[in-house]
Amino acid sequence: MARRKIPYNKRATTYEEQITILRRHGVVISDEAKAREYLADIGYYRLGFYLYPFEKTYPRLDSGRSHNVILGTRIEDAVALYYFDLDLRNILHKYLSRIEVAIRTVFIYELSTKYSGDPTWFVCPSVVKPDFIANFPTAAYNSIKRNDVIKRHHKIYLGQYAPAWKTMEYMTLGNIEILYDSLILNKDKKLVSNRFGEPATATFKSYLSAIREVRNACAHGKTLFDLNLFTGIRRGKAGNFQCINRHTFREAMAVVDYLLKKISVNRVKDMWDDIYRVTELLYAKAPSLRPLIEDKTGIIIPEIEEKSEIQNS
Repeated sequence: MARRKIPYNKRATTYEEQITILRRHGVVISDEAKAREYLADIGYYRLGFYLYPFEKTYPRLDSGRSHNVILGTRIEDAVALYYFDLDLRNILHKYLSRIEVAIRTVFIYELSTKYSGDPTWFVCPSVVKPDFIANFPTAAYNSIKRNDVIKRHHKIYLGQYAPAWKTMEYMTLGNIEILYDSLILNKDKKLVSNRFGEPATATFKSYLSAIREVRNACAHGKTLFDLNLFTGIRRGKAGNFQCINRHTFREAMAVVDYLLKKISVNRVKDMWDDIYRVTELLYAKAPSLRPLIEDKTGIIIPEIEEKSEIQNS
């Protein structure tokens, strides 16, 4: 039975009222001026995402949820988690861009050389499913053709579309994912997935979905450390994921690690060095968060001996 809806009767609150509410929930605030600064910078609602793991009833979100926090929780603990999440988004955005470019480049090269006689193979009915072709103008190309490179192409050449090596440079990762799924021949999909060491095309499609979701979360400021993916990640070369964990950020990180290793071993080392640095900073400010972060993200900072071995390898 559907839950009966009720009127929304909460009103906006001032910084002073927000501080009072936080204290009522058990948050320790020793410097009101600083707390007001946090609220003005981050926002009361957004800060709540980062106080959530400190709640006594975490991770409940139903009617049994209590906003009361564990004894001793400081507002600085939530702020430290916020800045960790922000740093993590910035780090991952950089390396996800590297993965996206590599996927796009492989896609363009493999399919364009196979269908070398048709530069616009991405709208060819013998290569791509009809739904993709029908939707492509409104779903992608109307935006793509605003780019100067594409404008210059159409001033010179005939045809509805620019060739794949021009058009696909401006397709979003979501467009690329849909195009991959719309390829008629499984062997065409394998041309791409095999280059990343994953022979199962359905599994590789789930990798594309995971990369897209994490990249979008990074780009749009979503909470990252406890991100729940809409699309489950299939078992494959990136990991033997269990059904219960196929939607977690931890498993998405395994996919990021796997794909980046296929592109550059040096870059994957750089990524983890960056991640370990901001994680250590978080633990210095809020050490109680270590179990949560390790569980949610799979980030386990190596011991000093392990770090030395990694640096010398």
